This record gives sequence, C-alpha cells and structure tokens, in this order.
Amino acid sequence: MQSVKNWMRTNRRFVLSALGALAAGGLTGCGGGGSGGDAPPPEEAKPVGTWLGVVSDLKEDVRFLDIPPPASTVFQNQTLRQTAHLSLGGDQVRIKFSNLHGKASVPLARVRVALSTGEGSVDVATDVALTFQGRESVSIPAGGEVWSDRVSIRVPDGGNLAVSVYVREVADSTTAHRYANAVQHLASGDLSSAATMPSAADNLLTSWHWMSAIDVYKKGPARVVVAFGDSLTDGNGSTLGAHQRYPDLLSSRLLKAGTGAPVSVVNAGLGGNRWLHDRFGLKGVERFRRDVLGVSGVTHAIVQMGINDIGFQQAWTPDEKANAAEVIASLAAAVAAGKAAGVQVYLATLTPFKGHVYFSDAGEEMRQAVNTWIRTNTEVAGVFDFDAAVRDPSEPSRILATYRDADSLHLNDLGYARMVESIPLEKFR
Repeated sequence: MQSVKNWMRTNRRFVLSALGALAAGGLTGCGGGGSGGDAPPPEEAKPVGTWLGVVSDLKEDVRFLDIPPPASTVFQNQTLRQTAHLSLGGDQVRIKFSNLHGKASVPLARVRVALSTGEGSVDVATDVALTFQGRESVSIPAGGEVWSDRVSIRVPDGGNLAVSVYVREVADSTTAHRYANAVQHLASGDLSSAATMPSAADNLLTSWHWMSAIDVYKKGPARVVVAFGDSLTDGNGSTLGAHQRYPDLLSSRLLKAGTGAPVSVVNAGLGGNRWLHDRFGLKGVERFRRDVLGVSGVTHAIVQMGINDIGFQQAWTPDEKANAAEVIASLAAAVAAGKAAGVQVYLATLTPFKGHVYFSDAGEEMRQAVNTWIRTNTEVAGVFDFDAAVRDPSEPSRILATYRDADSLHLNDLGYARMVESIPLEKFR
C-alpha cells in the first residue's frame, strides 16, 4: 500500500494544485502578529466553528433509491424554524446562509435567533434579531452564501439554538441538508418571534434549508474537530432529534472530560456522499476543501468515508465505478490537503456492511483493502479503528447485532456510542 508521502511524491501536480486552491480560498490561520510596545494589544474574540449543515441540491437525481422529488421547491409567506445543536457555546454567534444550489434568489425578510426549549418552542426572553451588514433583510443570489453580523446571545456548551427565518417573497428552497435527523417547523405567515410553532404533521420537516454554518466567538485558543464523512457521520440510524450522532457524542464526551482548551466538534457528514462521484452532494475530494478546511478555526479532522463508493456501484449506479486504489488515493489527497493547511488529520476505518442491500464479496474485499491501508498509515495524526470497535467477532464482515441498525449498514445509538468510546480523547489535547 502507498504511504501518504509516496502518494504525494508520485502525484506532485495534484498536491500543488490542492495547495494552490487552498491559497486561493483565502483560509484564515489562527496566528497573529504583535504590534510592538510594552503591552500586547487586547485580544480580539475570533469566530470558532460550532455547527455545520452540509448542503446539497434537493433536485439532484436520486430516483435510483426511489426517493421522490420534493413536493415544493419554494417557500413563500412562511416561517421556517430550525434548531441547531451546538458543540461549543458562547456569548456571540454568527450564522451562514447558503443558496449554492438554487436557481433563483433567496430573499430572507426577517431572521431571529433564540434558545430552543424543544418541539418548536423558544425562550422568548432570549430572542434577538439577526442582521446582515446592519440590515434585517438580505437577498442571497443563486449560487451565493452570506454570513450574518455577529449577534449577542448566550448559548451554553451543548445548547440548542432556534433560528427562525421568515420569507415574504418566493424563495428557492432547493439548497438543503436532506437528512437532518432532526425535526424542523414550517408555518404560514411571520411567526419568527412566536414562542411556539404549529406542530401538526404538515408543519414538520426533517431537512435543514439554507442554514449551513454557525460560529461562536472565543478569546484564547480553541480546537475545532471536523468529522467528515457520509451517513454514518450524519447519524443515520440514531434516534431522531436526540443528538446521538457520533460527533454529538464525541463533543459531549470532550466537554465532560475537560481536556484543557475548549474543543468544538463539527459534523460535516452528508448521507450518500462518495469520494469519486457527485450525487448526494459534491464528491468528497471537492467537498473536503469546502466543508473541512473552510470551517472557522479548524484544527483537527476525522475522516471516515468510502463505503458508498464501494456499495453504490454494486446495486444502484453500475456506471459510476470505483476501486480500492481510487478510494485510497482520495483519502490520501484529503490527508495531503489537510496537512498543507496545518490541520491534524485522523483516518477512521470503514465499518462492516454485510446484510445491507449493496453488500457483495467483491465489495467486502475492497473494504478490507482500504482498511489495511488506513491501519498501516503512519504519516497521519492517528487512526481510529471504528471497524474493530463495532464488528461482530464471530463474523467480522457484519456489525455486531447490539450496535447495528435494521439495514445492517448504519449503527444505532449504542453503536455510535461505542465508536466514540474507542477514540482516545488525548488525541485532541
């Protein structure tokens, strides 16, 4: 198997291209220069990533999985209240809204934030308005993104922030995180300041729309761990709305352990995502740069992806090929790009999937080849052996029954907890 160093040597043109793209992206470093004099200047609070909602196109062709197109691709004269489970809290936040996949503008008439009290309700005493360059409304052009101004609101570590968006005019709603594994609320009219939202079945959604990132502001050092992957990182199989995805559980474990400087764990999982082919979002080699290296203050990354590259071609997309060498090359490219940006990258092994509809002996052989390369890689910051943590000792190609979801690919709450228990917390000191 090739090491990262050898892969970089033989693919020098790709690595130089990746470095150029990183420089062109204008990624912000963590350092700062002195100003001279007897006393250092007062330290400015810096944005730190605490939540991510990876977006894709709800209109993309996923009919091979019998997924119907959305009933509507616009919102109008409606309020959408979405709840984000933050990792690190703070006294100030800013929120990014995305229209990357829209074909028309997204005019946000009013946006308000408040602490969530659950089931579409908020603590109205904490309710504040978001502004955009001082204005309460903003229109996001097709293909565009916008950050709000920072706003003062005290959110605890592991707290839930409700973001209420009112759209008066027609707004393209195709830029979304399809499987949020959480419940959002949609209702007619301007309810952005309302204490509660209607909770009838027709008012409930399980996708995030437009909201793509949240930062808190911190002084002093902070570590930001981005978990990059597919539906196993996205939390498929875990209890809806219970924050039992593995990045949520890792964040909780780190907060309880108190490992020195604050640590934020950001979930950059996207169900169905692959390294080599678009569909269910940008292919991983491009998405890594946006959804890992673009996170404010990123210092560490955990990468676990490739099982869909292995399985999709077996059952659903036979013309979209992938082999073990190509998946390994994609992993190596992500490692190279991360290291070039000063990010400590950890690789995680691919978990078993026997019993799932796209399992095959050839696919299992491919998974084992990828995992062997991951386990023998000595040039990354570390390896987390999720495969060893959850596999059935008597049948290693299958997840242990205690840990697996009904589809035999995803994990249940106990399985995701077991994955997190296998991670040495000192890796993030």
